[in-house]
Amino acid sequence: MIADYLRRIGFLRATLMLTTVLLIFLAPFAGGHIQTSGWPLITTLLAPVFFAIFIFVLCLDMLMTRVFMSGSSDAERQRLTMIFRSEALLLLVLLVSWAPFVLALLRLRE
Repeated sequence: MIADYLRRIGFLRATLMLTTVLLIFLAPFAGGHIQTSGWPLITTLLAPVFFAIFIFVLCLDMLMTRVFMSGSSDAERQRLTMIFRSEALLLLVLLVSWAPFVLALLRLRE
């Protein structure tokens, strides 16, 4: 079932979605004192940067999915609808999981 789903969405989208899931799991560990070496580099520097980038990448892919959906057959439209819903769900979960980090950043600015 999962292999069929990954085959239907394609390699690049599967990579995009799996990396988004990884960012969701890294969200609770983000923040704190910035580390410039070792494994803490991932949670203090890289994950927050990729979080911001992936918001735009997911939105862009959702937009392009909608564009391709307009001139496609019924079977292709169903596949693209599944992709669009999956990405929308992942975007929502990504935003919710990183909300505490973003709110903590906004409190530091005040």
